[in-house]
Formats: sequence, C-alpha cells, structure tokens
Amino acid sequence: MNTVLESLSIPSSDLPLNEESYPYETSDFHGCWWRYLAPRFDIPYKQRDILVHRKKFLKGLLRVREARISGWNSAWSQDLTAERVTELDAVKSRYGWDCFRYIWNENRQHLQQFEQLADLGYPIIHREAPLDYVADLSQGYEAYLNTLSHNGRTNLRKKVRRAQALHPHLEPVTKAADIEAFFEEFFSHHIPYWTQKNGYSYFSHPEERHFIVEWAKMLHTKGQIILDRLIMEKETTNLSVRLLFGKNAYFLLTINTGRKTDFIPGIVGFAMRIQDLAERGIQLYNLGAGDFFYKVQSASWVQSRWETIVFNPASMKGKLAYQWMSRKKPGKTLND
Repeated sequence: MNTVLESLSIPSSDLPLNEESYPYETSDFHGCWWRYLAPRFDIPYKQRDILVHRKKFLKGLLRVREARISGWNSAWSQDLTAERVTELDAVKSRYGWDCFRYIWNENRQHLQQFEQLADLGYPIIHREAPLDYVADLSQGYEAYLNTLSHNGRTNLRKKVRRAQALHPHLEPVTKAADIEAFFEEFFSHHIPYWTQKNGYSYFSHPEERHFIVEWAKMLHTKGQIILDRLIMEKETTNLSVRLLFGKNAYFLLTINTGRKTDFIPGIVGFAMRIQDLAERGIQLYNLGAGDFFYKVQSASWVQSRWETIVFNPASMKGKLAYQWMSRKKPGKTLND
C-alpha cells in the first residue's frame, strides 16, 4: 500500500451507502449484464444474481467451478448480502461449486454477511485488492485542489493553463440517438490502444460492446451518465464516460485519440471534468481501482478494497484450494 495515501483513508461511515449512489448494484446494471453475457465464458449455471463459471487453470488441464456474483468485473465492488448467501448455499446443494470469489469496498463492509457464511460452515480467506481512489468535491473545486499535495495541485494547474492556448472545451452527448456514434468513435481508439499496450481489449468482443452501449442508453434516460469529448482546436483529443448516482459520480471509461498529445489531453480533460462535477453539486468522484499515476496524484483519499474467497467444504477441490491458500504467507488482514 502507498504509505503516503494510507493516511488519507477516511472512515467508512462518512460515505453514502444506498443503491441510488452505487451504479453496480442496480437492477438495470444486472439485467443488462445478463442479456449481453459473452458466450465465450463457460457458465453452466446462472440464476438470479449468482452464476458458476468453469474456470481453466494449467492450460486447461484443471477446471475449477467458481461461483460469482453477476457483473463480475474486478474493477467493481459488490455486496454479499444475506439473500445472496442463501442463494449461494442453495446453488451448492443443487449444482455444486468449489469456491466463490468477489471484491468489495471498505465503505460497504457492513453489507457483507461473513458471520452468516461462517455459521453455515464455509471457510473464508480475505486478501487485499487494489485501492479505490476518490476525489472529494464536497466543498467545491478549489477546496478539492487543496486536498492534493503541493506538487499534484501545481502540476494539474500548470497543464490546464498551458492547454488554454488550444481553447479546450467539453462537448457532451445530449441526444440518445448520438450514443452509438459516440461509442463507435470510442471503440475505434480504445481497442487498438489496449491491444497494443496489453495484447488484449475486452471491447474486442461484440457482447462487451453491446453491453456498454445498451447500459449507457438505459442510464441516459435517467440522467445518470455523461458522455463527452474534449475538443482542442476543433479536434477531439479525448473521450470520457462518467456515471452520476445521487451526489456521487463514478469514472468509467476514457481514451485519448492521439491528437494534441503534447498538451496531455487526458490530464486536461480529467481536471475539466472534475470541475464540471463540482459545479453540478457532486460530493464524491470515485476514480476506481488501479495505481495509475493520475489517480494517485489526483485522489483526495483512498478506500481499501478486499477480495474474499469462500471455499466449499464438501468439494475436494475446494478443500485443497483452502489448504493451499491457508499455508501461503498472509498479506494484510481485515483486522490490521
């Protein structure tokens, strides 16, 4: 963990916790995710919020039945509610699974039903997951800047000031009819960039593209999404997707187009969008997980995230996995 940011973590009781403020636990999200679930996943069982995925290891020589909550992208925090524990236990009896894995955020810890799992006899292991970075906009944009380090604040202002010569401005998508065209442009930059950088882009799969476009349309009807382009000298230099839920906003996607790179459009757009959110009355802007430099430098504070793995004591693979993981050198625990 970054020792500088460690001291900036705030108490979980200070954060809003209802569904209205969290996009990844809404019925719209789960419903859309199920409709566009990519067929490349080997999923023999799916019911309500729970699925079982046959996950391959050792080049396919070993398969583990891993239970998950729908919407399983590791960038998102999820909740192991009492209803889901009951469903998970029923799935074990009807179908069987070896282990169950999910990631949750410290501000939603009170929603995780670990005692109920323990009462049912399930062994559990918790381990650290990448941090969530958060910008505090509750006192406005200038006050937010003052939550940053001197270097972070100075660098952000310097980059924005330098870009003013190119007359930067944000052009939002206001019509539902323009959403597909926005994402077509977005994908045309996002897919080659991440394919070159990491050798893979999940948007290469049509199901993933369909999911994000259709979910964006649903969010647009409720005023819960901002799609916009950063324009510099009449050229699109960056595209971004943000979510609005109550007084909270969530970073979702961004990509540079390769234009005006000397002016660092990603950072300039980031600063302009934070100011825009502050002017909208947004209190907190969740930048998501991942130790990217711009997140580390631009966060007011951080939130811990945890990966919880639950093992099926009736499964031989589950027993072996628990024994093996229990012998590994432990990292930071929930009580540290």
